[in-house]
Amino acid sequence: MKLSIDMSQRYAKMRAHTATHLLHAELAKIFPDTKQAGSLVDEDLLRFDFYANNLLTQVQIQQIEKNINQSIYDALPVDLIETSFEEWVKLWAKAFFEEKYWDEVRVIRVHNWDKNVSVELCGWTHVNNTKEIWAFTIISQEAVASWIKRITAITGPRVIEKIHNYEEILGNATNILDVKSYTQIIEKLQKNIKENTELQQRLESLEAWLIRSSLQAAPSSSNSDFSKIIKIENWVNFKTIGNMVKSIFPNEKAVLIFTSEWNYLISTNGNTSAKELVKKYSLRGWWSDMLAQWKDESVTKIMN
Repeated sequence: MKLSIDMSQRYAKMRAHTATHLLHAELAKIFPDTKQAGSLVDEDLLRFDFYANNLLTQVQIQQIEKNINQSIYDALPVDLIETSFEEWVKLWAKAFFEEKYWDEVRVIRVHNWDKNVSVELCGWTHVNNTKEIWAFTIISQEAVASWIKRITAITGPRVIEKIHNYEEILGNATNILDVKSYTQIIEKLQKNIKENTELQQRLESLEAWLIRSSLQAAPSSSNSDFSKIIKIENWVNFKTIGNMVKSIFPNEKAVLIFTSEWNYLISTNGNTSAKELVKKYSLRGWWSDMLAQWKDESVTKIMN
């Protein structure tokens, strides 16, 4: 049996792994006391958990992406250094002393010749130069536990795939919105939102007028408990008619509005308790002293 290495997969994980070191270095600039709480490296995909009391802002995310991609474009060397643990602490002094280390350690150093960009202990494989990462972008962040935040990012060809996906989405948006370029999408959306808001307001005004007209024109009956009993169309939104009923029938002791689908509203002038009427007819719903409403088949008993 002969074993072989999938070099395409290997390089994809190398890109993501070296990018993880660059990300850790950038996070340390924002959260000086942070340290790694977990990590996953896959094919051009990385997930990094770290200690922090708050999520990154959008500005901070953009700055991290900018800095890491600049390190990629600068084609910085990635050095592998084998040294003693004591020498490591003396030169770079970045170790987590609650963890155990060998006497001899392996250091991965990304540097801009006279300036270190990232220096970490690591036994995994890496690219030789940051240009091999191609590109880097963060795709999500989340809080996964108390004081632990998680960043998920992609590298290499996956960044290109993401760009192509976004271009497809934007292309579909330009067709749907009937604009000529991506830059016009926001302007068209803002215009559509404004128009939609104005139409919604006009529709609500028209709906209110129709409901008021229906209530005023509808035939009514009465009984010993209700001075007015009115059946209205099923389309009426009962969540909006409470105050309207009170304004149309201010002097009625108790008004019952209902539909064939058993939606009901009881409004009183205060001399009669809506709560007591609900109890008397065993209706389900919420109520106060002057208003009650819900949907209950038992409302049909009132007309019998």
